[in-house]
Amino acid sequence: MPFDVEVRGLDLLVLDPEETRGQGCRVPVDLDPADPHRPARLEPAPRPAAAGPSASGDPEILFTFDDGPSPSTTPKVLDILAKYKIHAVFFLVGEMVDSQNKKVPALVARMLREGHVIANHTMHHKDLCRVKQDDTAVSDIDDGRDAIEKLTGMKIGWFRTPYGSRCKRVEDLLAERGLTHFHWDLDPQEWKHNDPKKAFDYVTGSLARSSDRNVLLMHDIKTATVKALPEILDWILAENQRRAESKKRPIRIVQAPLLALEQLPKGLAPWTLDVTARITGVRTALAAVLP
Repeated sequence: MPFDVEVRGLDLLVLDPEETRGQGCRVPVDLDPADPHRPARLEPAPRPAAAGPSASGDPEILFTFDDGPSPSTTPKVLDILAKYKIHAVFFLVGEMVDSQNKKVPALVARMLREGHVIANHTMHHKDLCRVKQDDTAVSDIDDGRDAIEKLTGMKIGWFRTPYGSRCKRVEDLLAERGLTHFHWDLDPQEWKHNDPKKAFDYVTGSLARSSDRNVLLMHDIKTATVKALPEILDWILAENQRRAESKKRPIRIVQAPLLALEQLPKGLAPWTLDVTARITGVRTALAAVLP
């Protein structure tokens, strides 16, 4: 049965719209002459960052998680995010959503109830540039979306291609569906090395040097993520205290529903904020969720 999510996360959409101005991204791709569907290499994304430039002028970070949901590790990630009052983007794999595990529907419902944004990460997590048939890529995109929408009863608007693969085939398929690939800026590759300290060092070192918005890619199906995540968040709190004492710009956490709000058509965001504020009456209190 579809979840009742008509007022999901409304109380999170009340921060100042003047602090929320973002744009999408494009990642340039050189195509392999021998195979027009296969990228020869991926170039780093230019600024603006993957989720647009910093809206506050401070270093910013948006937390995103791929490849779930996992009944064993995703609840732990959600517990951590709840403790620190953070709302993330979860890029779900359709076959994980459509599994026979009876815990999955409640887990996805919890994501929505707690104010996170869910998005499509394909049905089977295939490299869409390397599969031989266009139809295979088509079904992986569409079946993933359908599995998530069937479970939640809501439309899914964001998409991330597995491995970040980009090629003409993917660009064309996404354009036909009115989608863009939601890329990232920081990838600690904890899925590969499974070392929480290495992930911590990479993320905190990158943030310490950053002056812009950063989309962080992690994986809620990995124990390294579960271990590294609270350490990263504790570091941000401590680092912001140090920055306050030295009068430096703080690191701000971008709440995922706010990013969705940024991407509404121009003129609609202030109206949404006003209506939401009238409904909830908690604009000032919820503005405190950013560091």
